[in-house]
Amino acid sequence: MTEIEAKKIGSKQGLFSVGIGLLIAQLIMTLFSSDFSWFTSASFKLNLAIGIMIMLLSGHAFGKLAGKAILIKKRNYILTGFLYGMAVLMTTAFLSSWVGFFQEGIDNIHTNDNPFEDYIFKPVFWIFMFGLIPTFLVGIWFGKQIKKHEKQ
Repeated sequence: MTEIEAKKIGSKQGLFSVGIGLLIAQLIMTLFSSDFSWFTSASFKLNLAIGIMIMLLSGHAFGKLAGKAILIKKRNYILTGFLYGMAVLMTTAFLSSWVGFFQEGIDNIHTNDNPFEDYIFKPVFWIFMFGLIPTFLVGIWFGKQIKKHEKQ
């Protein structure tokens, strides 16, 4: 197994895992809003679109690293899958939170509001809380899918 092959496998599995993660996020939001098409009426469509793009890019990049770690460096696939899954989740949450900050929060700097807390910290915190268990489960599956490609 070459490093290039390992990265290709990791990238493919990373993108597939992001798709599963997006499906889980859709189900969670549908459960809380009681509307399957909650995203069509959301006032944060730009945030969602940018978040999805960031998540796909992160899944590709971190997937390559996970593929190399599992297939070349022989790291534990469960721990590696979970940690890289968390890296995708937290990178996406942090970077996509800045969209809302620059749209609305930046005007509230030097007021009684705390835009960094409202637009950066709180979204990252809640995405972490709701995403921890799904990321753990998808991360294990992700690592296992990469590990299946290991040559004996």
